Amino acid sequence: MQVDLFVATAGLSDRERNRLQRKLDKVERVLSGRSGLQAHAKLSRQRHLCEAEVTLRALRHTLVVTGSGVSEFAALHTALDKLERQALRNKRKIIDTHRPGRQRDSPSLVIQDSMKRSGAAVPTGREQAPTRLSIVPSAGTEAKPMTAEEALLKLEGGKRQYVAYRDADTDRVNVLIRSSDGVAELVEGA
Repeated sequence: MQVDLFVATAGLSDRERNRLQRKLDKVERVLSGRSGLQAHAKLSRQRHLCEAEVTLRALRHTLVVTGSGVSEFAALHTALDKLERQALRNKRKIIDTHRPGRQRDSPSLVIQDSMKRSGAAVPTGREQAPTRLSIVPSAGTEAKPMTAEEALLKLEGGKRQYVAYRDADTDRVNVLIRSSDGVAELVEGA
């Protein structure tokens, strides 16, 4: 992790610096060991209170936390605790793994818009996101039992791609499915 944290902490002992470095290493592990993380700290003192603001840049996200304490170490320690909790809370967003609409290396929307205005070619990555399967509630099975021939007539007469019905002979629930080529397939219940 590229750290600009200890430039302002010249007054800390080596032991305190090591503890703070371990905290930053833990945040790096939380973010799956990603390289390219940058942490910056700003320290300010007002009378007897020291305040620390730590900014972590992880991939395309920025985490900003503040901490306060009676010493620089206490303020930084509090801020790094908050940073760890925030990284855990936002881990899925920060790692950026399951975003089918936008690739990690594609330009942001603002840059794409300015590229369109200038007439430059805009790289789009994937043209279309993959479709997800979804569960759609059904009207259920027919109340009265019917034969397979009656279900086929109902399938041909309607707009639906399937008909679920209770078989008159076996009293089992069957499904008649129409494929894209027009062939009807019967799925018999157990």
